[in-house]
Amino acid sequence: MKLFQKTSVAVALTVVMIAAAIGIGQVRGSSAPAVPQAAGLDKSLSTSSYATWISDEAEVLSDQEEQQICLYNANWVARYDSLIAVATVREVSGDIADYAYALGEQIQLGAADGILVVDTGTNNCYLAVGPDYPMTDEQVTSHLDRYLYENAMAGQFGTGVLSLFDGINQFYVENYGLGYLETSQNAYGGRSTGEAVMSLVVLLVILVVIASVVDHLRYTSYRQRYYGVPNPPYLFRPILFWHGPAYGWYRRRWRRPPPPPPRPPRGPGGFGGPGGGGFNGFQGPRGGSGSRPGGFSGGTRGGGFSRGGGFGGGFSGGSWGGGFSGGSRGGGFSRGGGFGGGSRGGGFGR
Repeated sequence: MKLFQKTSVAVALTVVMIAAAIGIGQVRGSSAPAVPQAAGLDKSLSTSSYATWISDEAEVLSDQEEQQICLYNANWVARYDSLIAVATVREVSGDIADYAYALGEQIQLGAADGILVVDTGTNNCYLAVGPDYPMTDEQVTSHLDRYLYENAMAGQFGTGVLSLFDGINQFYVENYGLGYLETSQNAYGGRSTGEAVMSLVVLLVILVVIASVVDHLRYTSYRQRYYGVPNPPYLFRPILFWHGPAYGWYRRRWRRPPPPPPRPPRGPGGFGGPGGGGFNGFQGPRGGSGSRPGGFSGGTRGGGFSRGGGFGGGFSGGSWGGGFSGGSRGGGFSRGGGFGGGSRGGGFGR
């Protein structure tokens, strides 16, 4: 404990603790997840699980185009908990809107999802959306006419689908920003101020406690060594100013030792008691050899004392669309019901 008697050592220890706390805070701050730019897509997201939401029966989408569709859906799910499945077919028997809604219900899309059906035989396209999808029917139709129609009429279905997805992404960003990510970012930013204040308070409390412990150890050693010395070689200098001689913390610990007990009175016959001739008045026959009767061994004396997982499933197979595989997004997600809660969507060529 002699090391803590030195003020310089205690101050150095405090500085090291503050530096360590700041370093930990910097590491925690740098480990916060990066938020993608609002105007673009976050290409770091995993897209492998979203391939199951594409059924290219007509074989008009390239691998790169499917990958880009998956990237859009990965971002939309992360930001808005919504995706658009894509089904290309060579020919739709009957009404394309009925086909799209029936397919969306079969693959159990969520209430905020959509499904784009592309009929390559007739160049018809239809985007069916759930009851909670953020676009109105007029907006859906407007986006199809603006971004998909010309490419579909020219047989450039992959280019048209990506153009439509880009237009929908612009709609999302303009109206909802980053969605859930933006809300999380704002919440994180709001918490960061509160957390910074709380962290500072906790850090100060910890430093005060540590400084108090160090002061106590240094003061105990100082008192044991110099108590009663008229002029100690040095004064006790605490880390915390309220531990100095002018404050109660110091005075409570610098108590005068109790006075020594009074000496017993001297008796007339010897040391301490009447009758003289013995120690404390005890007398007894002494043998010639100077031995004492009895012994000192007559017994003992004394005592002792403690969303998850992403949308990696896909769709169930069957007669609709052909290329979808197991899983669903409807039911169990508390998303306001399943797909098909009303006829919503838009298209052209009907």
